[in-house]
Amino acid sequence: MARLIRSIDRGVRVVAGVPVRIAELVWSKGESLFEVHLDETGDDLTQDGCLDHPPTDDEIAGLLPSWWVCLGCGTRIDDSQADMIVDHVRGCDLVDGAGQPVRPERHPAA
Repeated sequence: MARLIRSIDRGVRVVAGVPVRIAELVWSKGESLFEVHLDETGDDLTQDGCLDHPPTDDEIAGLLPSWWVCLGCGTRIDDSQADMIVDHVRGCDLVDGAGQPVRPERHPAA
């Protein structure tokens, strides 16, 4: 049975505006597998199966979740997390209750 010999950090790449960290896993049978993680949270995008070759940007983009982005503060939330989005809109000081950015009122010069 193969065992993991070492993990090699292959650094951070930005794909579709999202920083991801690539790790190469070297196994005792001489094979290498690659994992892709969100750099900010460490979430494993390859948890359903590692890649057997260094991933391309297109492959990584296919692994990324779809994001909802707050128009007020820029926070990204996985769009499958509807409750988290609603909570964010309610609590973000930079958006109104409908999720629209709060814009400062402009007053004519006095």
